[in-house]
Amino acid sequence: MTNDVITKKYILKPGFHQFAPGSAAIHSNENLGDEEAEWYLQRYPHIAALFAPRPAEGGVKKQTKEQYQSTKDEILAEGGAI
Repeated sequence: MTNDVITKKYILKPGFHQFAPGSAAIHSNENLGDEEAEWYLQRYPHIAALFAPRPAEGGVKKQTKEQYQSTKDEILAEGGAI
């Protein structure tokens, strides 16, 4: 089992999680490997929401300078701070 979040396919959201009804909340990224996560997901599909979304294949998509400026302008227009 690898606990390296860079290479893991399944990353849980922070905290401890209960997978099976009636069981304790004992699962975290420190004690859950990809094979075990797949096993649980097959049996309990509702737990998919407990996992963090992964970037699309090929890594993180970077914003262009224009996209960044547009997002920045929207945040400032809504009274936010950068």
